[in-house]
Amino acid sequence: MPAEPDNSYVIRFTALGAQVLPDEAADLLREALEATPGTGPVHGATHDPGARTVSGEFLLNVHLGIADAARDGSRLAREALKNAGFGDAQLVELYIALRVETA
Repeated sequence: MPAEPDNSYVIRFTALGAQVLPDEAADLLREALEATPGTGPVHGATHDPGARTVSGEFLLNVHLGIADAARDGSRLAREALKNAGFGDAQLVELYIALRVETA
């Protein structure tokens, strides 16, 4: 019996900085996501200086289901935040969606 293919999930997250984030926060997060082992293609990162938030989006391939995507996605998001220099930022939103390919 052939092995089940991996499922691709879109992971989108937002984190709240404990203090004002630098102007280049989105660039720092995008670079950290691209360098984080386990993340698939990075769709981008944004920064809202007024709200002290930074957000990122990437693809994640997992063999099992959405619970694994949530676990791994949140871990990778936290790791990227830490590597971007925002280790004290609080993850306040995590969005996970199965990516469905249309024929």
